[in-house]
Formats: sequence, C-alpha cells, structure tokens
Amino acid sequence: MDVETSEFDKLKRIKGLRQKRSISLRQLAQKTGLSAYYISQVERGKANPSMATLKRITDALAIPLRVLLTDIEDEEKEAAERSKKIKVVKADRRKALIYPGSKRRAALLTGDLQGKLEVLLTVEESEPEMPAEWYSHEGEEFVFVLEGEYEIIFKDATYSLEEGDSISYPSRFEHKTRNPGEGPCKILWVITPPSF
Repeated sequence: MDVETSEFDKLKRIKGLRQKRSISLRQLAQKTGLSAYYISQVERGKANPSMATLKRITDALAIPLRVLLTDIEDEEKEAAERSKKIKVVKADRRKALIYPGSKRRAALLTGDLQGKLEVLLTVEESEPEMPAEWYSHEGEEFVFVLEGEYEIIFKDATYSLEEGDSISYPSRFEHKTRNPGEGPCKILWVITPPSF
C-alpha cells in the first residue's frame, strides 16, 4: 500500500527527524538499503513510498511509524496528554496516609488515588496481639516484604512472610494483617482499585 498524495507533506518530516539525529542521507541509505537519491525524493514529497519502505526508514531513525502518519498537532496533543498522566513522586514529597488506631505509617507512592493503582510503602511496628477486625473490599492486593516479618491472616489460613517474600490475593477475601516480629517491618503494597 502506497502513501496517498495528500500525505506527502507528512513525509517531509523525515528530513527534520533525520537531521535532528545527525544522520546524513548516505548513512540513512546504508541503514535502510535504499538509495540516498530515493530517500531525498521521499523527503521532498516527490516519491510515493510503500508502508514497508516507510517502516524501514522509521526503524533506522528509531521512531514509531505513526509519527509520520499522524498530524503534528495530534502528536503534540498526545504528548501533552501523556505529560499530564505521568506522575513523579519525589521521596521527600510523598503524601502520608494515617490509619486511625493503627501502628502503621504509610506513604503514598503514586501521585494520587485517581488512577487504577494505589501503591503504598508502610512501616509497621510490632503487633503481638491479633487484630480484632476483619477487612475486605473489591479488587486485588499485592504485598512485598522489604524488611522484617509480616502475616496475612484469612479465615482459614495464615501466611507468614519474611524479607523478599510476596503474596497477592483478591481483596474481597476477609483478611487481617500484622507484624508478629520484634522490630518494625517495611512493606510495599499495590492495591487495585485504590481503596484508601
């Protein structure tokens, strides 16, 4: 399938992308197996390349083929949308979450609770007594023990975890958690959907 004439203006981006990467016509020709003359014709909108040819060129430039086939405005909108959805949380800017009546200190590692994941880093003090309340909600939980010991208690089973161990389970199963060790433990939680 060839590129339609109305799309030729988009092909002119190849030259800018090539120059931005400091790749000469000759170098691009060597990488693609196409002639430098033909690539020059494509860059000027004078040739009608097949999709396979465009794929060879974009692979050599290390860019997705869609960059040539979408409007620049669409690409810029997509980049702006991406930047809104990417959330970096610096270690000193984590939000603290408070669990009333608990020996658990938690830091929210995801930027907020608006996405599909809730990722927490908790430090929990020793808790020799079994917690009284059972807890359940919709979704799934994943627990990874970074330091210390931890227990996940279900109605019919108790799972004892040590440093490096992990467990995942449907959150609708009633469960309790505690640190049975003598010192604090550090836990990484991944919960979906956010339940806090």
